[in-house]
Amino acid sequence: MSQTTSHALLLLDAQRHQFETSTVETSTVETIAAENSTIPHRLAVWREAVAQARRGGVLVVFLQRDGEAGGGLEPLTRGWTLHPDFRVEDGDVLLRVSSEDAFAGGALNLELRSRGVTDLSVLGVSGHEAATERGAHLAGFGVMAWPSEAVS
Repeated sequence: MSQTTSHALLLLDAQRHQFETSTVETSTVETIAAENSTIPHRLAVWREAVAQARRGGVLVVFLQRDGEAGGGLEPLTRGWTLHPDFRVEDGDVLLRVSSEDAFAGGALNLELRSRGVTDLSVLGVSGHEAATERGAHLAGFGVMAWPSEAVS
C-alpha cells in the first residue's frame, strides 16, 4: 500500500562511492582533503534530513545511480550500494536512475504522482541535483530547499 503525501525528499547519490572517494577525477590533494573534511558533515545533515522527513510523514526517495562498467557506480558493486548510514525503510522508495536528470525515463514521475506528491526537495553530492530539479519543474513539481540544507 502506498503512502500519500504532498512532499518528498529525494536523495541522489547516497551511495558508498560518493562518500568514500573523491568524485572529481582530476582533484588536487587540497581539493580531495577539502571534500573529505565535508563528508562527515554532509552525512550528518543527510541523516538528520531523512529522520526529519520520516517523522514528518514526508516520502523519502533514494535514487540509486547506475554508472558505467568499471566505474565507481557500476551496478552491483560495492560503490554502487547505498552508504551504510542510509537504509530503505517501510514507506520509503528506492529507484534506480541512469541519467543526470532522475526524471528522465518517467519512473520517478509516475512513482511520485501515484503517491500524491506535488512538491519535493533534492539532496545530492555530485551536481546532478540541478538536472533533477529542472526535470522536476518540467514535470510540474514544486521544488524547495530542505530546511536543514538551507543552514548547512
